[in-house]
Amino acid sequence: MTLSELRRTAFTFCVALGGGAAFHLINLPVAWLSGSMLAVAVLVMMDGPAHMPQRLRDLGLLTAGISLGSTITPDALAGVQRYPLSLIGLLVTVAVTVFTSGYILQRVFGWDRATALLSSVPGALSAVMSTAIDCGADVRRIAVVQSIRLFVMILIVPLAIKSFHVAAPVAEHAKVGLPGLALTFALAILLALAFVRVGMTSAVFLAGMITGGALHLTDVVPGQVPEWLLIAGMVLVGMFAGMRFAGTSLSDLVTMINPGLVSLVVTLGFAVVGAGLVYLGTGLRAAEVLVAFAPGGAEAMIVMGAVMGLDTLYISTHHILRVVMLSVATPFLLKPKGE
Repeated sequence: MTLSELRRTAFTFCVALGGGAAFHLINLPVAWLSGSMLAVAVLVMMDGPAHMPQRLRDLGLLTAGISLGSTITPDALAGVQRYPLSLIGLLVTVAVTVFTSGYILQRVFGWDRATALLSSVPGALSAVMSTAIDCGADVRRIAVVQSIRLFVMILIVPLAIKSFHVAAPVAEHAKVGLPGLALTFALAILLALAFVRVGMTSAVFLAGMITGGALHLTDVVPGQVPEWLLIAGMVLVGMFAGMRFAGTSLSDLVTMINPGLVSLVVTLGFAVVGAGLVYLGTGLRAAEVLVAFAPGGAEAMIVMGAVMGLDTLYISTHHILRVVMLSVATPFLLKPKGE
C-alpha cells in the first residue's frame, strides 16, 4: 500500500468512525454499522479521498462473523428443540420473502438474478456483501436496498414494540480476554484461507462465524466479543458497504429508491404475516416473535432485543439460524463470478 493509499484509508476510517459515533449519540440501534455506512457513502458520492484495501475489508467481515458466532451457546442450540414451529415458520417466511422480492426486482425493475436475490435477503448484511463480490452482483444496488430496510426497521420496530411491551433490565455478559481473542482470530484466519482455497462463497465471514461459534460452544473461549472489537468490526463492515457507493450519483440513488421501497414492503409484509401466524399458533410473546422475524439484520435485531429487555436467547436462535441457512443456501442459488 502506498503512502497516499494509507492516508486515504485512515481518513475513510475516521469518517466511518465519526458517522457511527454520531448515530450512537442519538441512540440508534446498530449505530456503528449504519452510521459508518452512511458517512462513507456520502464521502464517496462527493468524490472524497476514500480508500479501503481488501485485507481491511476481510478483517471487518471476519470480526463480524466472530462476533455473531460468539452469541451461539449450548442453550441457543437447545432452543432449536424448544421452538420447532417458530423456527419452521421463520425458514418458510425467509424462503418465500427472498424469492418473491427477488422475482419482483427481476421482472418489474429488470435487475439481474444475483442482485435481485441478494437485495431481497432479510438481514445478514455482512454475509450478503461478501457473497455479492463472489457472484459479480451489483453491490451498490444491494447496499441501497438493504440500507433502506435496515433504517426503516430501526425506526419502526422499537416504536411498534414499545406500544405493547415493557422493557426488562439488560443482563451483563462475560467478555473474551485477549488470549482468547488471539486464538479465535488465528483459527478463523486458517479456516478462512481453507474456505477461500476451495472457492466457498462468503468464506471470510462464514469462517469467523463457525470459529467463534465452535470455540464458544465447546467453552474453549467462553464469553462474548468485547464491545470495542464489536464496534470496530461494525465500523469496518459499514465502511466497506459505504465504499460500494463510489461512482453513484444522486440521480442513480433516486432510481434505486422505488425498488428498495417495494422490496421493503414485501419483506416486512411477509415477516409480519409469518410472525403473526407463529404467535397465534404457539402463544409465544408477540414482541419477541416480531423481533425474531424482523428483516433488519441479525446484529441489529439481536442488539435491539437486548436493549428492549426481550428474550435474546429466542431472538438470537432465530437470527443465527437464518444467517446459517442463507450462508449455506447461497452457493446453490448463485454461481461465483466467472463460472
